[in-house]
Amino acid sequence: MPRKKGPILSDRSGVALLLALVTIAFLVAVTVRLTDSVDLQMESSVVQRDRVRLNGMLLSGLSLARAALLADQRQNQFDTTTDGWALADRNFSPLAGGDRLRVVVRDLSGRLQINALVLSEDERQTIRQQEGGKGNRKIREFERRQRAIWLRLLGSGRFAVRDEDEALSLVDALSDWLDTDDEERDHGAENGYYAGLDPPYACGNGPVLTVDELLLVKGFSKKLLYGDKSHQGLADYLTAAGDDGRINLNTAPALLLQALADNLGEEDVQALIEFRRDEDNRDRLAGPDWYRQVDGFPGDVTLDAELLTTSSSWFRIMVTAAAGTVRMSGQGILHRQDNEEQALVSWTVH
Repeated sequence: MPRKKGPILSDRSGVALLLALVTIAFLVAVTVRLTDSVDLQMESSVVQRDRVRLNGMLLSGLSLARAALLADQRQNQFDTTTDGWALADRNFSPLAGGDRLRVVVRDLSGRLQINALVLSEDERQTIRQQEGGKGNRKIREFERRQRAIWLRLLGSGRFAVRDEDEALSLVDALSDWLDTDDEERDHGAENGYYAGLDPPYACGNGPVLTVDELLLVKGFSKKLLYGDKSHQGLADYLTAAGDDGRINLNTAPALLLQALADNLGEEDVQALIEFRRDEDNRDRLAGPDWYRQVDGFPGDVTLDAELLTTSSSWFRIMVTAAAGTVRMSGQGILHRQDNEEQALVSWTVH
């Protein structure tokens, strides 16, 4: 008698149907994943496109700043807070086709140069060759002037510095960090101190590259450098650029102006600032002795000419560009030289 085949065919049909459903489900899943992948790639392409465009905008903003600095240099040999480069803090979006572009130029020559506190060995050798037997005395006088400004600035009461003793310790520690020897000053710190820290590290024994590096120096805390609710940040008055020790009298902030002399009061400093802001006095700002022309300025106050300049060489350029939800910024340090050459010392994008 022949066997019945119905149930077997039914089972096979069920398996086939199940395989078909599994295959369809797999294809649907693959399709969904491919669609997501394509969408993600498209989004990534849009973001990459915007980033390429924004990077070009950053370079354009940098070029605008450099052009402003060059044009100003060709116009005159002194710099003020009313110059074209100083007024470059503006929105250049109309030039960016609807995207957002902002350029800011800050003068670093109006700040206190960290690396001028201690002359390098090369600078010492140059002074000795130029001055002969007077070289060592000139070196001591230069560093004494710089040290005096630091002590007056730190002792102004605006920063997280308790007293004159702490100010002295900070200056000694920084001097030891900058010099190349391992001889510790009375209140300073050399390799022996830093080797005992956890984790230990070596003393810098050379110039700093950034203001942030001061956080490695004994006594220089974040509160001191960047301030808090009760104190200003010292970093706003410092720069790691330059080492000739000269401060632009036309652009220096009020507190740094006051640190230029022992007997300079806040009212005297305000008179200096108002004088240099007045467009009618612009041509008078060419030489660093213009302060003598300020009405009411005390006649017994003499600012050290060796500490002053009216020409700026170092600038920070900050450019911000945005398109849609994508935003990029670039920041660089530019050295403008007397021969109209410009050296872009650093440029970082983030």
